[in-house]
Amino acid sequence: MKPSGTFVAAIVFAATAIGMAASASAGGPPNDGGGGGGGGAPAATPGSCSGAGLSVTSGPVEPANTLRHVVVTFTNTSSTQCTLVGYPDANLVTAAGGVLVHVDRQPALASHLLHLNPGDTATATVESSALDVNGSGNPCPREGTLVVTAPGDSVAHTLPVALPICHATISNVD
Repeated sequence: MKPSGTFVAAIVFAATAIGMAASASAGGPPNDGGGGGGGGAPAATPGSCSGAGLSVTSGPVEPANTLRHVVVTFTNTSSTQCTLVGYPDANLVTAAGGVLVHVDRQPALASHLLHLNPGDTATATVESSALDVNGSGNPCPREGTLVVTAPGDSVAHTLPVALPICHATISNVD
């Protein structure tokens, strides 16, 4: 069977369109689709929220049955968009800064990639057990100060909250 002229024209048109699309992004990474489109320069990828461009604060410690929880807020204080993804690093420390307990990560299926514009916030929740985890049912005998480092950052932030140190977990940023 001989292909029709319309069918051949459609194949030529599709091949030409594919070739034009491929040449529009040649020489650099593809555009992430979030810009004005139209074959211009690729959109810049925002950097990780970190350092002086990120404020880390905490809310009050709230009781929840045998748990204590606190919400940690990450605020983009820079003048450009930045990203956060994953889990913050957190420790409960002594007054002298010695680590009493490393805060474990709460199980999650996936972490969200968050794009924070200037002034936007993201949060993570720290939960700690108010009871001794060895099964005695006794109150946790010590507390520690919470120190948090944002995902992808190296700056530790000491927050003005004290949590029981028997066992603690932190959520990913959301």
